[in-house]
Amino acid sequence: MKKKVFVAALSLLTIISFNTLRANAQSCPNQMAFGVRQSRPVDHTLRSLIEVTYFNTDDPHVFISERAGINRSGSYTNFSTRQFVARLEKLESEGLASIRKRQSATSYLGEMAGLNLEREGVDATARLIGASLAAADPNYVFGLERETEISVYKGSPRDGDYYRISLLSWFVDVTATNARKMVDYDANILLQPGQTAVFKLMSDNEVRRNGAARSYIAVTLRSVDAVNTAALERSRTAVAFR
Repeated sequence: MKKKVFVAALSLLTIISFNTLRANAQSCPNQMAFGVRQSRPVDHTLRSLIEVTYFNTDDPHVFISERAGINRSGSYTNFSTRQFVARLEKLESEGLASIRKRQSATSYLGEMAGLNLEREGVDATARLIGASLAAADPNYVFGLERETEISVYKGSPRDGDYYRISLLSWFVDVTATNARKMVDYDANILLQPGQTAVFKLMSDNEVRRNGAARSYIAVTLRSVDAVNTAALERSRTAVAFR
């Protein structure tokens, strides 16, 4: 009986309600971890520059082939950033791909950046947030087609010169009366600066929305640099004396 109560409590925690706003996590064997990010210590000595590209292709076999069937194909690959840019530009010139949004964010290692895809417009500013699902306006999701959170951090010493890229992305379905979001991509991968991870979005919701066309999120780790703490301190001092 206690086990059933505990599981029911966990299920309730996966649903975030803001009046007419609902956020539901899809089922997963590990319900406690799927769609949840633990707080990580923020390293204020290192800062990463990441770039996110949302793009679509009309050919479902581009980047990651589905010739073995959509349910048997992969949904992730990586390239050098130079290879990725060249390939995407070629597809654009051939009319086979279109970029919907490209956005950059600079954040300390361990800090989470919200790099969302808006329903209209592409000029929104990347925001840094302290925890998942943090938002000043609970109705922010009504303006989104996809919500995505990304953080860069150092993993174990076994990762060597690679950095951990944590990506959590929600499919957002908006109607006239409510907005519902569901986690449909939860990934933790290794990248070095100068590499790009490409994630193909193939949830049932995405397929229903786009048909044979495919949506992608590409995450480029541009750089990881030491923070100039002396310059930051001078800046703080200057502001304090104004």
